[in-house]
Amino acid sequence: MSLRLKLLLLGLATLVLPWGGCRYAREMESALREGEANSLQAVSQTIAASLQGRTDLLYRAPPPPAEAADEPQPDSGAQQATAQAFDKPGPDDLEPLALTAAPLLDGYGDDWPHQPDAWTGFKKDEHHHFAVLSGVYERMLYVLLEVNDEHPLYDAPGTNTLDAATFGDRVWLGFDDAQGEQHQVFISATGPGSVSARRIESGEYGQRSAPVEPRIRGAWQPSRDGYRIELRVPLSMIGHSFGILVDDRDARGAAPVSYGTLRSDDLHTLGRLIVASPELSPYLTQFLQPGLKLAVSSPAGRVLARADALARPLTLGRETPVLASLYRRFVDRPGERQVLESTAPIYDRDHAAVIGSLEVTQTADRWIRLRDHALTRMLTFTLATSLVAVVAMFAFAAWLALRLARLRSASESALTRSGLVTSFPETEARDELGDVARSFSTLLARLNEYTSYLRTLAGKLAHEIRTPLTIVRSSLDNLDSEPVGEEARAYLTRARQGSERLNAILLAMGAATRVEEAIGGAERVTFDLVPLLGSAVAAYRGAFPGREFLAELPPGPVSLNGAPDLIVQLLDKLIDNAVDFSPAGARITVRLHLEPQAALIEVENPGPPLPLHVEGRLFESLWQSRPDGDSRPHFGLGLYIVRLIAEFHGGEAAARNLEDGSGVRVSVRLAR
Repeated sequence: MSLRLKLLLLGLATLVLPWGGCRYAREMESALREGEANSLQAVSQTIAASLQGRTDLLYRAPPPPAEAADEPQPDSGAQQATAQAFDKPGPDDLEPLALTAAPLLDGYGDDWPHQPDAWTGFKKDEHHHFAVLSGVYERMLYVLLEVNDEHPLYDAPGTNTLDAATFGDRVWLGFDDAQGEQHQVFISATGPGSVSARRIESGEYGQRSAPVEPRIRGAWQPSRDGYRIELRVPLSMIGHSFGILVDDRDARGAAPVSYGTLRSDDLHTLGRLIVASPELSPYLTQFLQPGLKLAVSSPAGRVLARADALARPLTLGRETPVLASLYRRFVDRPGERQVLESTAPIYDRDHAAVIGSLEVTQTADRWIRLRDHALTRMLTFTLATSLVAVVAMFAFAAWLALRLARLRSASESALTRSGLVTSFPETEARDELGDVARSFSTLLARLNEYTSYLRTLAGKLAHEIRTPLTIVRSSLDNLDSEPVGEEARAYLTRARQGSERLNAILLAMGAATRVEEAIGGAERVTFDLVPLLGSAVAAYRGAFPGREFLAELPPGPVSLNGAPDLIVQLLDKLIDNAVDFSPAGARITVRLHLEPQAALIEVENPGPPLPLHVEGRLFESLWQSRPDGDSRPHFGLGLYIVRLIAEFHGGEAAARNLEDGSGVRVSVRLAR
């Protein structure tokens, strides 16, 4: 892992600050939620207390008398009876929904609330039953009636609606008015569409008529199992009781029908109409605030009235920033409720019975916006701090990596063909990398001194050994002129051979120094390389009769600007090396190739291939890989001299094994 990546990961660790901020925001939100819940509970209890004992404000009609209860209550009177009546609505009682909008009177229930538990069903037998859904909106009672009738019948068009022989199915509505007087109207239709209610009136001589009741309007539509009627009745017409009777002609046959009362053998309902007082909604509205909803329910759980401002925006001085919406994605818990609810019972005056309940619902906008305001400032600061820290660490890592790259490049290029480069970057820095750079610079300076000493050691040794060797050789010459025995003569011969070898060593040790001096003082001339190589190869045939030499030269001239003597010396070293590593009778090939900007000299000889680990070291100074059985002195300077001459001519030297592994090819490229 790179240093930049490590520092980048270390910089990313600062993101724990925004994470801690999110945790803190959640704790703060929990505290705000708890405080808001307590405040909402206090609000609900206060409003419920204001409704205490206000039965007239909660309900449109007064509660039924005490005998409406299941059992007499001798010691609590009408209060407890009222409580029982509210707690246990009768099977025929209607508790209309508190509608938020008026349904369209079209005979369809698409615009009614989808609340299956709000339907009230009445059943006479398997083939005759109906269900009622009722609701109240702005002083109007809306009724949706679903009648199961396998064979619905309509009135005959243009006939008397009171003619028993021609009328069809009817729906009767029975109710009392504010004075307690009973009223009945019926609904009939000649076909699907709008309908009006009619009431039965008796005139002179007992004649009856059915005038239209214009205040009650509706629509009649067929359904899959019978028909559906949707009605609107003004609440001003109704007292505390309301009933519905379905007069099915199939069940009656053609028998006369009594229109005066709801008969017990018909499919009907007749009970209390539990409706909120018209003043209840305005009363709740005065407590309404943005983001709040108030709802009053009967003890049975049916909503009587509501005041809703949940959708009204709550302003706290300024709108929620865009960043807050983004931060919410990380702070809000999935599935968490975004509203608060509080319920308080509404008692009668003596707290003896519950006459209703108040439910207060509040959106989370208040504490969410308070949280968002604090969260936005905190997370923006921490994220900006983290971003600055990450960018600073990444920039520092890049700068540090650049300095390390400079040190690496300097260390890799410190060893050159001409020696060691002791100048090192970053030595002026006053940090740990500066200390490392200065240490490397000191090390390279000492290595350069040691290398310089080794490079001049051969010349110094040759100079120091030459005088003692001369004394030894002169002594051997003098001793050779003296009479000695045969055994002493053998030792004398061995000593002379050793001195000759030592002299050869001295000559070889000084060769590199002389070549470097010769290269430094050589003069460049332009000459033809082809005759020079041809003449040298011809000379090698006479010097090495045990080898066969082949010259592959181009037919035309090859001009080169350089030192001819150095080129001959280079070729001598290559041929000497090829002879040493080739068997007797082997063919040594000398080639000259032309390239666009260079001349390539190749010397190819059969013999043992080069080991893979020595190809890059063959042209180093004082390095050789000759077999141990070779008694001639070798110091690894031949190919080193070849490299020096090639570099003098702007080229390079290389050695590779032949493709078939039968020998070695040494190539020298000279710039033209």
